[in-house]
Amino acid sequence: MVIKKERYVMGKNIKIVYVSDWTIGEHSLSNQDPFLKVLETFDAEVVVRSAFPQTFGEIDLLILHPMQMNGEVFEIISRSKKANPTIKTVVISSAHGSDLFLQAIDVGVDKYLLKPLLPSAVQKVVERLIAQSLEAKQAKRAYKQIELMFGSISKTALLIRIRQNGMISEVNSLLTTLIGLEAEEMVGKYWLRFVDKRFWIYLRTLVRSKLESGEIYRGIIEIIGKDNRTITVDSTIYAVLDNRNDIEEIVFIAHDVSEMKRAILESMKQLINCDTSLAVLFDHRYEAIMANRKFLEVNGYHNFDDLTRCCALRSWMIETHQGLLPIMRNKCSQKEGLEFIIKELKKGHINGRIILRDTAGVKTYYTVHMSSMTNPLIQNEEYHVLYFVDVSDMERLKEEKISDAKLISVGRLAAAITHEINTPITYIKGNLELLKWDCEDKVKDADVLFKPIYEGIERIESIVGSMYEFAGTGKEEMRKCNVHMTLIYALRIILNRAKHIVPIRVNGELFSLTSEYDPNGCMTMGISTRLEQVWIIIINNALDEFEKGEIPYENRIIDITLLCNEDEISVKLADNAGGIPENVLEGIFDFSIAGEKKKSMGIGLNVAKAIIDKHGGTIRARNVDEGAVFEIGLKNYKGE
Repeated sequence: MVIKKERYVMGKNIKIVYVSDWTIGEHSLSNQDPFLKVLETFDAEVVVRSAFPQTFGEIDLLILHPMQMNGEVFEIISRSKKANPTIKTVVISSAHGSDLFLQAIDVGVDKYLLKPLLPSAVQKVVERLIAQSLEAKQAKRAYKQIELMFGSISKTALLIRIRQNGMISEVNSLLTTLIGLEAEEMVGKYWLRFVDKRFWIYLRTLVRSKLESGEIYRGIIEIIGKDNRTITVDSTIYAVLDNRNDIEEIVFIAHDVSEMKRAILESMKQLINCDTSLAVLFDHRYEAIMANRKFLEVNGYHNFDDLTRCCALRSWMIETHQGLLPIMRNKCSQKEGLEFIIKELKKGHINGRIILRDTAGVKTYYTVHMSSMTNPLIQNEEYHVLYFVDVSDMERLKEEKISDAKLISVGRLAAAITHEINTPITYIKGNLELLKWDCEDKVKDADVLFKPIYEGIERIESIVGSMYEFAGTGKEEMRKCNVHMTLIYALRIILNRAKHIVPIRVNGELFSLTSEYDPNGCMTMGISTRLEQVWIIIINNALDEFEKGEIPYENRIIDITLLCNEDEISVKLADNAGGIPENVLEGIFDFSIAGEKKKSMGIGLNVAKAIIDKHGGTIRARNVDEGAVFEIGLKNYKGE
């Protein structure tokens, strides 16, 4: 017999099976059963049976009212529980005994009622069990929905399920594939271990406050994958709360927005590529992540990755009171150098301009500026751009103006000095003539003795003329001259000092006053006295260094090599006096660099370079084997 109501308990069907084998003779008492009348008051489907079946289908409540309690009753309950674990069972028995009660417990009877029993007691038991069945059904349904939800999310989003203690309980395959880790490497680990550290403080606060109050977090964070690779994700984090509003589980759902981040960076790249300055983009950690085309071209790189893989092709220098000093003390990649520069600039340790010097020593001057822009994805974070503005042309113009001012001052000084020298030279020449006349009849070979004196006076007049030329008052013109002759003449003048300091060799032969020049030797278009002045300046500097050193005389040498080919004349002057200090070598030809203040004004090598430049030649200095080498190149004269 089935009694079916049209209404539903809490909107859901409840099915009750009532089994009673009570009879009087051949007549069943089920219709007069007081417990059945109680069941009819419930909004449920009630099925009444008079025999005990072997199994039951999907039912919510099984009520057994046997005439006799035996093992068959408990077997039915046991089979029903195995088939349907959520079924609730009630036994109404008139048989008393602890053994029966223990058997009922063993098979999982939910309520064992002993007669005599009022129908109202049965009603209360049934109400409670039906309520439990409804809760179980709702929980089961919710669990299925959650599983379905997680299943659908796992196909389209990154998923992490986290226990209330922060340990990962489950991750989906999309996440593990993206970050390059296996699920076993993540499950059981603390979840923040896979999140970039700069988000830790905020997320920990989030767990304590927002999630506990039922709020949901939405925002961009970066998760850490294999080899510390970061992946930017748009995340949703919420908590599953229990009946006491305590966190039972934390669910992390995210979508990969790395492509969006790449698009933003690409737009920034296009922006800085339009800039004519050298520009480098840095992230919030002040780590270089991108450089514009101008920067790569100037530094000789094909792409940004070369900055990380290669050592710096150029060195960054800064001007100090000690001269130019490298910004980076140790060898490093260009990327590391740039990161050091931006951090030093942020601290205020770099002001004004910095200098980029290549392997050939060529310097480029820059002013450095930094600007910041908001990260569109992550709040309160910024990208930083370092701009290098080339001011080399302005700096060179400024240096030229300063040099011009110095040269004007030196020119005025030279004009005054040469004027003062000319007067005593005139006295010397006049008195020398009188002395020569007086000695012609008294001293044998007087002309030979007086010849070097006249040559010395001529050299002084030549040098005075050179100073006039340097001062802008000279009249000398370029004409064909013998470079070998200028060397011999210069050495004759300087020999009186040099012979006590160091032997001098020219093309492998020891020089003396009897050494002659090749009249058909290397010819150039120039001014002989100017070239002689160059040789005297360079050799005098070498003599000064020998006098300061402690090298034995027999180990000293100045070696001059003259080579002449079809297009160029090369003169190399080498010594072993100890070389040029490295901090001086770079600016050796600058004004007021060469020479000691007590011995010179520091204009010697500057004048020498000016003379060679005027002749269209080249001059450079370097250190070789504990000595200095000056190499001068002049054009070979090919005219008739």
